[in-house]
Amino acid sequence: MSRKPWADKGSRHKRGYGAAWDRIRLQALRRDCYLCQPCMRAGRITEARAVDHITPKAQGGSDDLANLQSICDECHKDKTARDEGWKRPPTIGVDGWPT
Repeated sequence: MSRKPWADKGSRHKRGYGAAWDRIRLQALRRDCYLCQPCMRAGRITEARAVDHITPKAQGGSDDLANLQSICDECHKDKTARDEGWKRPPTIGVDGWPT
């Protein structure tokens, strides 16, 4: 059974993700044209559905727009794993090689 890193941190509102977060999240997505910024840096075009703190809040990051990036689900999972200090197993492509 996998454990979600945020499982013991309370509800989204208790973690600071209420109406104000919803507004700034939308601003970040619009600013980034709903495109995943890590994918863009790697030369890929991928739709972003999440917004990520570049410097995690747990490490002193803020909700300032400059500390936020639009991010796809795959990149968000990878970054969260790195931020939490655990390694996520690689995704295996249809050719049998890690992606």
